[in-house]
Amino acid sequence: MGKKILEIKNTPSRINLNLVDFYRGVYIYQLRDKNGIIMETGKFQVVK
Repeated sequence: MGKKILEIKNTPSRINLNLVDFYRGVYIYQLRDKNGIIMETGKFQVVK
């Protein structure tokens, strides 16, 4: 659908996401530094 579903700011260097509330599908993520510059982009799939 192309919607932003989650945004987490000021996180520690490691984070765990609970995917129970995510619908089945493919998700795209971006990791940004404190200046907003994209450090990494990827995707993951939720299968239920």
